[in-house]
Amino acid sequence: MRVLLMAKSKVISNKSKEQEGDPDLIHLGKRIRSLRVKQGYNSAEKFALDNELSRVHYGRWEAGKKNITYKSLRTLAKAFKISLSEFFREIE
Repeated sequence: MRVLLMAKSKVISNKSKEQEGDPDLIHLGKRIRSLRVKQGYNSAEKFALDNELSRVHYGRWEAGKKNITYKSLRTLAKAFKISLSEFFREIE
């Protein structure tokens, strides 16, 4: 019985960490969101559709819930009409 309780508490604590999210991904998501808004898009879904991006992936990137690949970063930078160096300039 004791082992079962410990396992349950471990699952709960891991769940809490997942809900908190990775601070780096959250920060990246805020940068992505700010660039979208700067381009005049109020809707993440509309931005994703207009730029031929997966709505689901884009939403998760903005929310800081999904890591992003290099290829997807290049696609985003192109959609924002900026270079990757410009994209990361505001993140540091």
